[in-house]
Amino acid sequence: MVDRRGRVMATAVTPINVPDIARTARTYGVRRYFVVTPLPSQRAIAQRLRDFWVEEEDWPLRQEALELVAVREDLEECYLEIAREEGEEPEVWGTSGRSGLPYPKLSWEEARRRLGKRPILILFGTGNGMAEELLAACDFILPPLREGGYNNLSVRAAVAIILDRLKGEDHDGNG
Repeated sequence: MVDRRGRVMATAVTPINVPDIARTARTYGVRRYFVVTPLPSQRAIAQRLRDFWVEEEDWPLRQEALELVAVREDLEECYLEIAREEGEEPEVWGTSGRSGLPYPKLSWEEARRRLGKRPILILFGTGNGMAEELLAACDFILPPLREGGYNNLSVRAAVAIILDRLKGEDHDGNG
């Protein structure tokens, strides 16, 4: 991720994001929700949040959602895990609120058509967004949610909106 000055940095796990994004992911049939951070302390926080809802609380719906959470140190682990489980490498889609990025783009319509054809790993950033190196490594970048003006949503809001745009009324849990 990058900070306000564009310097590469690691961001902190926001505790509300883990269960909220997991619930959104489960609602839209996402198979796995990776929380990725190179910081051991932040991985411990994310794992503890996941484990709390899965193992210690009697909230079956949250438990079901939090079972999707996998805490990892780096994106390479996620990519390889998906390739191993699915039998083919995933396509990597980035997200950004910035317009005019010089990377291959997908329209919402094309992205919807591509769903289900092969595994997809969608990357969401925190802080002030993903570093250029990460965006450049994506196969495609999804369009910003809003063009021009103020465009600085929380990651949990962006995940919900993007999954709804991609999955629409397809809420059968088979995505």
